[in-house]
Amino acid sequence: MFKRITIIGLGLIGGSLGLAIKRKRLARNVVGVSRRKTTIRSALSLRTVDSATLDLAKGVKDADLVILTAPVLTIINIARRISKHLKKGAIVIDAGSTKKNIVKKVEAVLPRGASFIGSHPIAGSEKSGVMYADRNLFKGARCILTKTSRTDSKALGKVKRFWAGLGMKVEIMTPDKHDKSISKVSHLPHAVSAALVNSCNKKDLHLAAGGFKDTTRIASGSPELWKDIFLTNRQNVLSDIKIFKRELSKIEKALKKASSEELLRLLKKAKSVRDSI
Repeated sequence: MFKRITIIGLGLIGGSLGLAIKRKRLARNVVGVSRRKTTIRSALSLRTVDSATLDLAKGVKDADLVILTAPVLTIINIARRISKHLKKGAIVIDAGSTKKNIVKKVEAVLPRGASFIGSHPIAGSEKSGVMYADRNLFKGARCILTKTSRTDSKALGKVKRFWAGLGMKVEIMTPDKHDKSISKVSHLPHAVSAALVNSCNKKDLHLAAGGFKDTTRIASGSPELWKDIFLTNRQNVLSDIKIFKRELSKIEKALKKASSEELLRLLKKAKSVRDSI
């Protein structure tokens, strides 16, 4: 599909992309870019990329597709730095968990002749680092692409085929719709998970079993990455926190009234919705 793909950021997502691209033969050559020599050595030893460099300009030279896999705010800065080094016809995509802020700013900094398609592969783990790279991470998962008035239709089509080629189910929507929907099913759960962990006394954690571990697993995600996600989708997350508080207060009221009937209704409703996923 591409002669040369460059992946900037060789963590879990970047490393997994490299492995999947090579396995599916979607590119003749996969180049990695990282800030650390140790990461480059690990990525090369794991064969997640064919070659790697610390130099952004060198990394994106002659690349047909450039994938930005970094924290949300870092993505924008990287796009600005590589813009003058992109070849004509290059396509730039990202793997960020928020889209409105990224798409608006990256579209503004890319040169004429280059296209940007905001992408969000909804796949990952609470673990981070190239050592956890998984070639099957994207198989069967969903990927959202964003479309704006500035989106090049040919580039969008090619990027859609790229993610589908990795085994993903692709949907297209506006950046605003993406951020509102993902806030409810990804960003709010992370905030709730973090709050739940922080509400517990450390001396009781040795009693934690499956329920607590399942509910709070995502709280182990990168604090730096999630800080950026929350800040760039702040209004939607704030709105969803209000809704969550309202739902939690229903359980609180039922407990205060010792209402077995109301508690059962709320729990049955939750079970029904969860079982439908």
